[in-house]
Amino acid sequence: MNTETDARQPGRKWSCLRLVARLVLLLLVWVFLGVAALGVGAYLAYEHVTRPGTPGETVAITIPEGLSGKAVGQLLAEIGLVEHELFFRLAMRLDTTGRPVKHGYYELPSGLSPLQILNHLQEGTQWQMPPGDIPDELKVTIPEGLTIVQMAAQFDEPEAFREAATDPGLIARLGLDVPNLEGFLMPNTYYFEEKPDERAVVERQLSQFEREYAALRKELPETAERDLLEVVTVASLIEEECRVDEERPLVAAVIYNRLKAGMPLDLDSTLQYALGKYGERILNEDKETDSPYNTYRRKGLPPGPISNPGVACLRAALRPAEEDYLFFVSNADGKTHTFSTSMSEHAEAVRRFRREIAVQRRELRERETRGEDDDAQ
Repeated sequence: MNTETDARQPGRKWSCLRLVARLVLLLLVWVFLGVAALGVGAYLAYEHVTRPGTPGETVAITIPEGLSGKAVGQLLAEIGLVEHELFFRLAMRLDTTGRPVKHGYYELPSGLSPLQILNHLQEGTQWQMPPGDIPDELKVTIPEGLTIVQMAAQFDEPEAFREAATDPGLIARLGLDVPNLEGFLMPNTYYFEEKPDERAVVERQLSQFEREYAALRKELPETAERDLLEVVTVASLIEEECRVDEERPLVAAVIYNRLKAGMPLDLDSTLQYALGKYGERILNEDKETDSPYNTYRRKGLPPGPISNPGVACLRAALRPAEEDYLFFVSNADGKTHTFSTSMSEHAEAVRRFRREIAVQRRELRERETRGEDDDAQ
């Protein structure tokens, strides 16, 4: 018997067992790392697909009718709206609404997440072809800040437009006790597949308002309980008082601060609406008008909107600036305003405005006089 060989056997067995254990442990480590890597990769992909992006320059794209999700993803990848069509397909897998992608012409902001792009394509577009290819008779442009009466004047049958804007069935969609759709007809350029009648335009404007306002509520969830009529009325005041984007939240702050303080709003625009004096100066005697829209004599908001505001003013009405301003007055440039927190500051701003306007008027008269002299020569 070879006792030396027998003595080495147990050592070899333990050595083999240790080697197998190390291999199994190494395999488990690799499996764990692989699973972890897959998990991290899946999380990063999910974040990339779902995290809202920052809108950049718009990119035009036409989605043909009947295109598959994969083909849509390939189109989006070709023009750089998504990095790879797989991300768009993943967004479709993650979407729980089941809504289809709608064909048509889109102008989508770059920088959006694949899920945001999918939502845009599910909501659809009013354009079936690039705007430049659409005949004028299929386009209707409604500027911001017009009243129903002013809008109606743009159409062949103004009365038909006014009738549609007072239709109880359409008004009922708002859930409000209002006499008409003033304030709820969204300004925009609208495109139609055939020449629209006045009612079709009103219905499109109301539907656009509903979409835009729903989007704002989603963007600003803290405003979900805000009163719709109040918000739209304030937005219409901002639309009439302000022409500069960055000042809209400031004008909103003034309106809300004065309401909170129990001060009359003192807005010319509400009297212009009551009297139909658009583009005209409000005189002192006008301020004595007995009207619920006379915010010089009556405190609080007017009974309803005084025009149809755009999205920027609706957003400002929902999210005013956090300022203590109680006053504002036009600057001599005719566009911007000076905002003040006290009557003394406001009075000085008014005096400055009057001085600057007086200089401008004098210079204008001098130019006109020189022009007349030149003509006489």
